[in-house]
Amino acid sequence: MKQPRILVIQDISASCRISMNVAVPILSCLENWVSVLPTALLSTHTGKGFEGYTFLDLSAEISIILNHWRSLGIKFDGIVIGYLSSVEQMKMMKTIITQFTTEKALIVLDPVMGDHGSLYPGFTSEHVEAMRELCQFADVLIPNVTEAYLLAGITYPNKPHTKEIIEPIINKLTKKNKQSIVISGVTGTEKQVGAAFITKDSLEVCYVFSEAYPGHFDGVGDLFTSVIAGFLFQQHSLRRANEVAVNYISKVVKRTIEDQVNPLYGITFEKDLLYLMEELKK
Repeated sequence: MKQPRILVIQDISASCRISMNVAVPILSCLENWVSVLPTALLSTHTGKGFEGYTFLDLSAEISIILNHWRSLGIKFDGIVIGYLSSVEQMKMMKTIITQFTTEKALIVLDPVMGDHGSLYPGFTSEHVEAMRELCQFADVLIPNVTEAYLLAGITYPNKPHTKEIIEPIINKLTKKNKQSIVISGVTGTEKQVGAAFITKDSLEVCYVFSEAYPGHFDGVGDLFTSVIAGFLFQQHSLRRANEVAVNYISKVVKRTIEDQVNPLYGITFEKDLLYLMEELKK
């Protein structure tokens, strides 16, 4: 099979195992040819626990890079879009999707905007509206529960995320966008966490859960999206991609706890890359 040429569009948090720092190794070990288009350069991520972080918006550089790629005739078989630092960048994605992709390219969008019921620092209702527009250009959406509710314009629900809570929001999103949708961070019970997903043109919402561990683990969403995308680019089903992604996240969170690694800087994902490569061959 031809090796798919994939573009990753998201930020670089220089000292943390999140965003581009995890997407590239995950997608690469899953046998994809990876190119990158950084949206911002930060000293750390912007979550709780860090103050005074540096932030450099790379929008101007993106335009220059795209002009060079255009002259080279570069096209991608798939795109993974993560953190976008501005409304202007969200609008730029439409040009990239329409001008730099092959005819059957798969577009995977993680609409990074918030978590735990709140927007991330620097995001506003204007960003949410721009993201809603961008969603229409994607084939697969992978929001967390907070982002799913932001996209649908509904108040964030209390845990646990029962079927009665999750399925109406998935149905509302599919009616808007007509694509496959995966919601990450779904809590089945206090001891379960995983994902709810529905494939394009399907009427059935499916679930995959693993053991939930106490604490907050930055970078889990980026890892999850990267695994899902990596398996989809290799022609695996959405169900298979979710099963592997949920199990992988459980493994690396458990390892992070056992190794007593500070999860503020991301989780210990490297030691279980072999698991992903073995699952890809099954």
